[in-house]
Amino acid sequence: MTLKSNGFTNGSLRTRLRACRSFLLTPGSRPDGFAAALAGDGIIVDLESTVAPIDKLKAREAALAFLHQPAEEGFPRILRINSPRSVEGLRDLLALHESGARPDAVLIPKCQSADEIQIVADILDGAQSSIGIIPMVELARAVFVVDHMAQAHGRVCGLFLGGGDMAADLGAEGAWENLLFARSQIVAAAATTGIAAIDSPYFKGDSAGLEREATASRKLGMTGKATLHAEQLPAINTVFTPSSDAVTHARAVMDAVATAEGGYPVLTGHVVEPAMVREAERVLAIEEKLHNDAQGRLAKSSECNTIKDALQS
Repeated sequence: MTLKSNGFTNGSLRTRLRACRSFLLTPGSRPDGFAAALAGDGIIVDLESTVAPIDKLKAREAALAFLHQPAEEGFPRILRINSPRSVEGLRDLLALHESGARPDAVLIPKCQSADEIQIVADILDGAQSSIGIIPMVELARAVFVVDHMAQAHGRVCGLFLGGGDMAADLGAEGAWENLLFARSQIVAAAATTGIAAIDSPYFKGDSAGLEREATASRKLGMTGKATLHAEQLPAINTVFTPSSDAVTHARAVMDAVATAEGGYPVLTGHVVEPAMVREAERVLAIEEKLHNDAQGRLAKSSECNTIKDALQS
């Protein structure tokens, strides 16, 4: 059964997350590592599996302090809470509610149902916030209800594959192809509502294996990939950056839509379908982000040169 959204939708957040190629997943108990995430497109501050039980309170306090700081423009900050079916997860949600901190989204680990998402959404509704929800698909049972999870509430803005736990639950080895069914289910469910499909981290250290896995996931339809290691961010970004041909095609699609004047948009003799528009929007959002980043670096370089010239004069 599809649960109601209570009228809440956040199309902007969905668009921004679909344009994120990489996310650094880093422990909340290690705030010294947060800055490294800026080499990617977003950060996931973890309060769950990368944080020891004895460090849960410290991690929660550090994460909320970080989320009170001004955000970098166009850089989503996501908080992975503990399972809302656990005492720690309830503490996380209560602390988030009372603190007034505003991550872009909360990540629900080991999510099992749409009902679980609705409970979290009800708490966020009580806080009068615009925080999104990203369910983690890392249990076998979740694979069979992932479409319901995607449509559970208007706050749902992405789906995240937890590959390590999924492989363990299935009794499978962690190779990419062994989780192909789960990945395919996530991609299909995410497409039904136009939300992000975020791939599991690559747990090995070899760069060639990372590139192969990220490429396979991108070709399947995943919109981005998480990592536990900041040094993997540039490689993931490269794989998920649209080609120049893809950007040209996306512009042509949007031009066709703009000139349709209320009728059916047509490109090279074929009707432009809604899915083509959604993909074009994602590609152009990435292109715009890259352009803005380049302009920002140029401006910063110019500013540094001006200061240097002033000091030398």
